[in-house]
Amino acid sequence: MDALDVGTDFYHRLANRDERQGDGRHNAVEFRKKYLKGLDDPAAWENDDVYIVLDFSNVKKLGPSFANEAFAYFTRYSKNKSLVKKKINFINISKVKEETIDVELESGYKR
Repeated sequence: MDALDVGTDFYHRLANRDERQGDGRHNAVEFRKKYLKGLDDPAAWENDDVYIVLDFSNVKKLGPSFANEAFAYFTRYSKNKSLVKKKINFINISKVKEETIDVELESGYKR
């Protein structure tokens, strides 16, 4: 599967949870619905062939609220952080951004 260049194809600053946060543009809900909708189905979590690769090489900022809404949202299907990160494979990601995602996955989805 080809990787999605998140910073180029979506936006380089991932900070807004939804349309009510910040300027409301390029938000996590929009990202999740556009790129991760295939994972928003219980059957996808039973099928090893369903996953996405996200290339973070062009992402300059990742905020916790974006990470929670876009990625921790999927803890509704699995509380196992490793499985979520297998379904959403992050490449070329800094340690700080990866830690932000890990913290949100461990704490679970908060809406």
